[in-house]
Amino acid sequence: MSADPAPLNVVDLRVRLAGVSVLDEVTFRLAAGEVALLVGPNGAGKSTLLRAVIGLLPSNGEVEIFGRPNRSMSARSKFVFSPDDPALYEDLTLREHARLNAILYDRPDADARALEWLGAFGLEARLDEYPGTHSPGMRQKLALSLAVGVELPLTILDEPFNGLDIASQELLAAGLQARGAAGGAVLLTGHQRDLESVLEARRLELVDGTLRA
Repeated sequence: MSADPAPLNVVDLRVRLAGVSVLDEVTFRLAAGEVALLVGPNGAGKSTLLRAVIGLLPSNGEVEIFGRPNRSMSARSKFVFSPDDPALYEDLTLREHARLNAILYDRPDADARALEWLGAFGLEARLDEYPGTHSPGMRQKLALSLAVGVELPLTILDEPFNGLDIASQELLAAGLQARGAAGGAVLLTGHQRDLESVLEARRLELVDGTLRA
């Protein structure tokens, strides 16, 4: 019997932007239950890699999500992505964000889980406010509550710890470790020096567009 396909399999991924090579033959595999931290200096291509993996940027090479091409609908139904700059609806309250997120992903239980995360992040009293009135850190907590609360098999987060206080960092780290323990796969970017005390993760280093595992 063949093994189940990996949550993420990347082979010889290459990205050129404006004629400049940004990623060169990046290859790695993310297994079920694994939490992987992608590190590297600013400008190394970490965000570019995540966007190429989920099909937001043109690329060459092979990217499969649970054995399906990353741009296919079946692959898209398996992952959630949260960018480094939260993509929020300024005319929806936090509570309405949680409800809409559950509808969009067709995960009814995600509504309650997002609200639980918001409460854990200390935003329970702010649920009927709009994100436009909140600080960058609070907006980040909303975006993360939505992403982690949906509990899809593959979670991809770009710089999720940015703007979070220490207590919130520890809370998020525990949540990501729990996703791994439950069999989910997690890929995130960050700074190893800042996270090594709170997050246990496989380390992937990107330097000048080349991956060092």
